[in-house]
Amino acid sequence: MVLLVERTGSVTHLILNRPDAYNAIDADLRDEMLAALDAAESDGTTCVVVRGAGRGFCAGMDLRAGGGNRGVDLAHAMRESSSRLTERFLRAPVPIVAAVHGACAGLGLTLALSADHCVAADDARFVAGFVSRSLVPDGAVSLLLPRLVGTARARRMLLFGEEISAVQALEWGMIGEVIGPAELVERAQQRAEALSALPRHVVRYTRSLLSRSFDIGWETVLFEEQLAQGVVSTSDDYAEGAAAFFERRTPRFTGH
Repeated sequence: MVLLVERTGSVTHLILNRPDAYNAIDADLRDEMLAALDAAESDGTTCVVVRGAGRGFCAGMDLRAGGGNRGVDLAHAMRESSSRLTERFLRAPVPIVAAVHGACAGLGLTLALSADHCVAADDARFVAGFVSRSLVPDGAVSLLLPRLVGTARARRMLLFGEEISAVQALEWGMIGEVIGPAELVERAQQRAEALSALPRHVVRYTRSLLSRSFDIGWETVLFEEQLAQGVVSTSDDYAEGAAAFFERRTPRFTGH
């Protein structure tokens, strides 16, 4: 199977399983990832961890999968592959944690940047690698990358193809944390469990505001904060959060 799905509690792990191809994404892997993300909407999953089998996280799209597509056909292929996967990550109903080791390139980089949190092993290497192959950056990486690291640094990666180490990626603000390879999966699980323990409605609204923070003005943000706060204030978790605060105890959220 090109995608392994494992469950630990309410956390679902999606493991890219094409190690001989550095987990490059072909049509089969793409379709299985999309199906697994769809399933996560209704199977009780509270957080998704995405990681790779073998020596690296993901080398990007499998360039052999594009075949001889040119022009409109290539644009359509992108819409069904890199664009579709990125959109699905960004609109996922539950948080996503990326656990990155080894090579993280092309679409693999985009997926790591699209996650709500990225934990990287100290052997991780991040590279865009589009322009040097006469490819226009895809998967919205030309939007996501400069938001995280700034335009000048994004140019270094997208135009010059600079490879960035895990430590440098952390310093640039591209990822959330760096850890030893042996602890990577455990740390990703811990982060996923921490997100799962939070009130789900609040997490969903917060993720939505964060993902659109560069696209909407402060007036819209203030209005949507008011609207979201009004909605979540009717939930059991809202009452539990207030009670736990005043009683000086850890809240017990139920997702309702």
